Amino acid sequence: MKRDIAIAKYTTIAAFLVLLCSTYYLRAQVLKLNTIRLSSENIRTEEVRKDLKESLPARQKEYEMRLTHYQTEEKHYEDMLDLYQTNYEEYVKRVEDKFAPPMMPKKPKKPISPELSDQLTKVGVEFRDQQYHYFNSTSKLNWVACIAALSLVGGLLYLLMFDVEGKRIFYIIILVLSFIFMIGPSFHSIMSAVVGFLQAPQVMHRM
Repeated sequence: MKRDIAIAKYTTIAAFLVLLCSTYYLRAQVLKLNTIRLSSENIRTEEVRKDLKESLPARQKEYEMRLTHYQTEEKHYEDMLDLYQTNYEEYVKRVEDKFAPPMMPKKPKKPISPELSDQLTKVGVEFRDQQYHYFNSTSKLNWVACIAALSLVGGLLYLLMFDVEGKRIFYIIILVLSFIFMIGPSFHSIMSAVVGFLQAPQVMHRM
């Protein structure tokens, strides 16, 4: 009996470690997917930083243009206010004619460079490959985790029933914690849902 109890304890420990490793393997896969996704954000950020540096003269010119436009609108407002107070008929006439300051020119969109498009497309392909690898490896790991879970539960139940000298409350705690965090479907389902909802990085569009 002591030999069987010792085997049950070793089996439980081994199964617990296998399940623990499988959970961290899943976490590592999700972290890798997020790292790939964030690498595309780094590319975008670097491109935005480069654009900001290159567009400083143009943005300064645009600011001066907007300031001039604001001054034109302000002068128009003052003129209309003055007409309202001094020559109401002329004010009504100009309002009916829908007089307004000219609109500012519309800024054109800058095209995406082939290099940037290739970089983001490459990251997107890598992301999809890693996502496929996650589900492919998880489907195989699921059977390993299943065997480990059965061994863990079977070992703990055996110890609960036959290890009279053991601390049964300790076995119950391990069984409950293992089911909540490793054996139960919640953890793996959450991980798979997270991976399933993650979208591959898209090629950025200029504003």
